[in-house]
Amino acid sequence: MNLKKEKNMTTVSLIIPTLNEEEGIAEVLQNIPEARLKELGYELEILVIDGGSKDDTRKIARKEGATVILEDGGKAAAVRRGIKDSTGDFIFTIDGDGTYPPSAMVEMLQELQNGHAMVLGSRLDGSISKGAMSSMNMFGNRMLTRLANGLYGVKVSDLCTGMRCFKKSALDNRLPPGKGFEIEASIHGMLVRKGVAEIPIEYRSRMGESKLRTRDGILIALRLLKDRF
Repeated sequence: MNLKKEKNMTTVSLIIPTLNEEEGIAEVLQNIPEARLKELGYELEILVIDGGSKDDTRKIARKEGATVILEDGGKAAAVRRGIKDSTGDFIFTIDGDGTYPPSAMVEMLQELQNGHAMVLGSRLDGSISKGAMSSMNMFGNRMLTRLANGLYGVKVSDLCTGMRCFKKSALDNRLPPGKGFEIEASIHGMLVRKGVAEIPIEYRSRMGESKLRTRDGILIALRLLKDRF
């Protein structure tokens, strides 16, 4: 899945943080629209950043052709490591649990090429499979999104989406701060005022156990406030 660089190709680095995702990682990797991306002039670099899985996540990812990197410390540390090690002009992040549609990468990249610094795959503007998101998580996401919109003066619909892409150059050689699930809020704060777009996506039920906890919502809110002020 990691292709040799071809002349005039734009490199896209796909970062997939994982921790015990053996049930979903193969499906995620197999559904990446690699051939279509190549037709459009993109070379794909796939980085699975694993936090020390006790199952076969790493073995499966390597079998599917991904580059696997070990990085303990949670999701935020994994994303930072992926950004640091990536060679791409554009960076994608997507969860490894099968909840997000890799096929949406094509449309999201088109929005980046239209001049936006960041593009979000919005679950709340798209569709959510029955049981994929609890009412508590839905409420919390809406409240956090409203908070972010108020703090930054830019309206989006889905702050906490785990599927986004952005121009690496827009980070200005900085890495997003924070721990765990704060990483989406950190990236949002760094890039939202540089131009953001959203496309609707389908959000599906996850494969395996969820790592999200109620207290993560509080930490995300505190991260938004800290980064803004």
